[in-house]
Amino acid sequence: MIAYIDGTVEQITGSTLILDHDGMGYEIHMPVGDLTQVGGRGDSVRIYTNLQFSENTGVLLYGFMTMEEKEMYLLLTTVSGVGPKAALAILSVLTPRNLKFAIVGEDEKSITLANGVGPKMARRVILELKDKIDLEAADEETNVAMSSDPMQVDASVREDVLLGLTAMGFSGAEAMSAIAAVADASELDSGDLLKAALKKLAK
Repeated sequence: MIAYIDGTVEQITGSTLILDHDGMGYEIHMPVGDLTQVGGRGDSVRIYTNLQFSENTGVLLYGFMTMEEKEMYLLLTTVSGVGPKAALAILSVLTPRNLKFAIVGEDEKSITLANGVGPKMARRVILELKDKIDLEAADEETNVAMSSDPMQVDASVREDVLLGLTAMGFSGAEAMSAIAAVADASELDSGDLLKAALKKLAK
């Protein structure tokens, strides 16, 4: 298995990167956001990769700018019916952190923004991965400072605030992120936490 490849950017075409490594060009399929970060031709870059083989597509190489993103991709492909193409599509519209918030917040709408991902697939992603998502670890991995862990907020309070925010039109991912950003969220009741989360969303 090829864990990663260090090379220089040769060409970006559509959703693929051609990466030159010792005179060999690797065609790597990547999330759209990652392709904007690899740089221009001749730039050096490390791509974390996953090699896949199927009878329909043959051998394909998938790549990511971070190990966290690769691990999220691998987790997505454990969901029944979610193949590499769908996993890549999901990571093209949601960062790993936002995807985790969407899963925990049961935000089907955000996940279905991915090309080719319908409500049924989004529900399977949420159902099969919700218990596997560790939001605290996610923030450590991405070095994102959170003033509180949303999962430490009382479950009934969290659900009330989530329902309130989503009823106002915010996505589950946005709601979870706002709750996570509230200082001392675990000490607030539903009303105060809702007000505090709305202030975060208004910024």
